[in-house]
This record gives sequence, structure tokens and C-alpha cells, in this order.
Amino acid sequence: MKKRNSILFYLNGKRHEIHAHQAGLMLSEYLRYHLFLTGTKVVCAEGDCGACTVLRYFPYSNSKSKNLFLPINSCIATVAQLDGSSLVTIDALTDMTPVQKAMVTCHGSQCGFCTPGFVMALHGLVEKKISTAKPAPIKIQEAKNALTGNLCRCTGYQPILDAAKNINLSECESLAEKFLTPAQIRELRSTIKIPLQLTSPEFSFYAPTNLKDASRFLAKNKSSCILGSATDLGVLHNKQKKQLTQVLSLHLIENLYKIEKVGSGRMRVGARITLTELRNKMKALIPEFATFLDLFASPQIKNVATLVGNVANASPIADTPPFLMTLNTVLEIQSPKGIRFVPIENFFLDYRKTNLKSGELIAALHFDIPKKSDSLAAYKVSQRKDLDISAVNFAARVIWKNAQQNQIKEIFLSVGGVAAVTLRLSKTELIFKNKTLTPELFESALTQLHQEIQPLSDLRASQQFRHVVVENLFLKFFREKSHAQTP
Repeated sequence: MKKRNSILFYLNGKRHEIHAHQAGLMLSEYLRYHLFLTGTKVVCAEGDCGACTVLRYFPYSNSKSKNLFLPINSCIATVAQLDGSSLVTIDALTDMTPVQKAMVTCHGSQCGFCTPGFVMALHGLVEKKISTAKPAPIKIQEAKNALTGNLCRCTGYQPILDAAKNINLSECESLAEKFLTPAQIRELRSTIKIPLQLTSPEFSFYAPTNLKDASRFLAKNKSSCILGSATDLGVLHNKQKKQLTQVLSLHLIENLYKIEKVGSGRMRVGARITLTELRNKMKALIPEFATFLDLFASPQIKNVATLVGNVANASPIADTPPFLMTLNTVLEIQSPKGIRFVPIENFFLDYRKTNLKSGELIAALHFDIPKKSDSLAAYKVSQRKDLDISAVNFAARVIWKNAQQNQIKEIFLSVGGVAAVTLRLSKTELIFKNKTLTPELFESALTQLHQEIQPLSDLRASQQFRHVVVENLFLKFFREKSHAQTP
């Protein structure tokens, strides 16, 4: 099949075609040092501060919704990853927009270095608001949520929130209408149907359009890494801990952008479904999952980071695996020989080691949609509430035997941050199965729980602290979800 040897994207309405020698740059580098668009700032180079925020449209991720521009971090996104996208930067906003006017009126800028990022993040919120038939004024909590990923080192947050509240939505022009033409969309959609192969002495990048080609490539090129959203690898690259030189990207495989119900009470989430898209879907089906997703990562991160990527990373403090374990999650794994299915508790073998074999990649995750009568919750404990790495993650789900919620038919318990891998507490679960909750049963379960976990002391928490936190979260779940007497 014919392959392209250059990537295509639109930037502020203008067409850009980039070859291999520039494709490995971070987008912020390309903007600032090659196009001299210096409005986009770089501070942390880790995707934490939001100064580098730009807006992005991509056909597949928006195929079932309005043509929204979503905020992303340009400091940890390679130029190659933005193939098929349309981008808008602060440099395009040459006429004072209502967002910029509100920032000026409310004195939302002090030193000004973070201001471009705040303006672009607020424009992302405005795009979302005005895409509805009757947009309501921006509420303070909406502004706080939209700006979670933006830091102001002058700590001038209140004027920025005042500015958000005072944006006149009736005066706002959609950036999509200004920078995203029907002809542009048609070209992007036709372009991303064609595989992409970039090769230079410093950087190689392959993006197939189907899973079989992807797995065959992995089998033949064992030193290549799969680049999902680069929210982790982009940071390692910027900090010179891991250079991105041989890359496989799945961004052109349309089937991976599906999220759907399958079978009886199960969900299937494709490998390219972002955390933002997942949250939107879970709000109605599993609201506890949607609420938990609010607790970690910024909008800029969640607009590109995927659920599958969070699992494949195999970090013992990854946020979603404990909750996924309580939902009987199974990984759909593609190889050159076909597909196999692996329960998530069998996927993690050791610290950052997984069950994946040569040429294999995760195509999707399958998990339960709990019944309304089930009780479930997920908890994250970290030094900061937002944008922080967990010390402990804990998730639980109970299928009750009676309406009084004091007899358990089946229980699922999982915890992260207390061993080399995310743990399913199977021995503790057995103590509860088909039992009535009593103080004595809790005491027995707690003894077993502490035997199952093996926490270490590190910069985030001590071994003793983690033991205490796990016990507290375990009891908190039952105090919130059952009527039984707990210790």
C-alpha cells in the first residue's frame, strides 16, 4: 500500500507539510524556533503548567461531535503526532477576542508569561460553551475545571477567574468557523486514510492504518516504542532520559477510536479513546468512574491521554488500573497471529513489566457496566488534590446479596502504590464472599489485607503511612456504601 513520507497539518488556517528531519521536534520547539511563533511559551516542558497550550482538532476524535478545538500541551507533543490535525495558537488571535478583552478588563495578567496558555485554555472552554444551542454564562467552577492545567506563578488566579466569568459569550466567534474550513476537513480526512512512513538518521516514525500492519511492524522492529499521547514519553524525552528515535504511532487506525457497549453489560474501549471522551461516556453509565477521572490530570492531558495508555504504562501508581480491576477488565491484545484476551490482573508481571509479547499491542479494554444496585468507589491519595502523582490508589466494588446492604454476594478490591504492580486483593475478597458484615469479619479482613500489600517507603509516602491509608480507605468505602457497623 502506498505510504506518505510527510505529515500534514493546518496551523492557524495555513497548510503545513513536514518531513522527517523536523517531525521529531516537540510542537512548541517547532513553533518557537522554526516558525518564530513565540506567543506559545515553555516553562516546565512536562505538560504541567499549561503555558504552552494550543488548540487542536482531529477528525477521528471528533467524528461523533461538533468540530471542537480542544486544548493540548504543545511542549510534550511531537510534530509527527499532530499529523492530520488542525491547530490554533495564540499568535492567530490578532484581533482582541472577548476572552482577551475580559483578561485585560479584569487585570488577569501580571508578569504575562502564563497568559497565552490561560487565554488558549479559556478559548477551549468557550468553544465548548458556544457549540450548544443556548450557551449559559461561564460559572466559576467551570472556569476552575478548565484551568486546572494552567499555573500562574504570580498567583493571580482570582482576576483570571473573574475574567472567565465576565467573558461575553454572545460576542464570541467560533474558532472552528474561522480556522477550520470544509475543504480543510475533507483534505485531513482523506490524508489520514493513507499510512505514514518518515525516516531520517535521527528519527523514524511509522503510522499504519490497521492493527495487523502495526503488530507486524512491532514484531520486526523490536527497538521501536509505541507513542500514544506522549504524556509520559514526551516528558522523558524533554528531560533527556529517553530519546524518541524509533516510533510506532496508532493515530491513523480508525477502529481504535470506538467506545461501545458489547454483549451483556460490558463496555469496549478502543486504544485511542481519550480520558476526556471516556469521562463523557461514563457520566451516564458509570458515574463513579467519571467522578474519579475528574481527580487527576488536566484538560490538556485528558484531551490526548488514553485509558489504554494508562494501563500499558504499567506503573504501580497509575490511577485507573485499580478501578478497572474491580470491573473485571480484560485486555484485547493484537499480534501478527491474531487476538488474545488477558484479564488485567494477569497483565502486570513486575515493575513496568507486562504480559505483552513480541509484536503485541493492546487494541481495547473490555469491562463490566455495574448494576445500579452495586456499590463502587475509587479513591486517590496524593500530596495535592489535582495534577499530582498518587501515593495510594484504592478501588472497591460490592455486589450485594440483600437490599439492606449488609450481606455480600461478591466483592472486588484493588489497590495501587503498595507493591511493584497494581494488586487485586483476592485473599481479602474471599473472606467477604457470601458473608454478613460484622465487626469480627472486618477485623479478620483487615488482618488479611495488611498481609497482602507490600508497600515501600519513598519520596511520596512511608511504608507505615501507606498501610494506614489503605486501611482507612477500605473502611471509608464501607462506611459510605453500607449500613454495617465497622471498627
